[in-house]
Amino acid sequence: MISVSKIMSQAVDYGIKKPINAFTKTRFADNVCKNYQSNNVKYIAGLGIASVVLKDAYGCYLYVKQSLNNKKIPEDKRKFVAALDLTNGGLMILMQLLMFFTMSNPKVQGKIFNKLFGKIFSTTAKTGYEKIIRSQNKFKNISAKEFDTIFENTKKDIETFFGIFTSLAASTIIAKRVIVPFIATPLADKAEKFMTKDDDKCKDKFTRGVKK
Repeated sequence: MISVSKIMSQAVDYGIKKPINAFTKTRFADNVCKNYQSNNVKYIAGLGIASVVLKDAYGCYLYVKQSLNNKKIPEDKRKFVAALDLTNGGLMILMQLLMFFTMSNPKVQGKIFNKLFGKIFSTTAKTGYEKIIRSQNKFKNISAKEFDTIFENTKKDIETFFGIFTSLAASTIIAKRVIVPFIATPLADKAEKFMTKDDDKCKDKFTRGVKK
């Protein structure tokens, strides 16, 4: 009789290890690694947004399908609820993409970063940091070139983190939680009218037929 541990080991091998090993050998995985190693901010943030957008798109499909077939919702209200779900899902996807492409723009990122942290990384501040560091015995022999390299690398790392964070925050927080709820309901009314226009035509034809 096959032991439970052997079954679990085979399940892990075939369900997790082998699929991951196969994925790491693909061109996509190789491309992801190269962009992460080169600190490609737009690519890294874009990968995160892409996963969120795909999740929201699938969730939107499930919500709309569920609303149209939910017997707990009165039949005359189902299409409005479905329209609200469809509008909300569509807006979330569009606004997330719009905010991402806006916030991930290097010019936009540069302006925001300089506005918030420009003084911290200014030439004056840099001179002050160098004096403080040189005042410590273990760093007193550090050369100006070494300090400049460390300073610039630190600034670059912070800019990278800031770029990824602001792009994701703008897309997932501002777009989804602030902008979309504000405009989703009014647009849902229009979406419902579009979805029910065929029903209205059928009702008109039926009414005219009854009158005749």
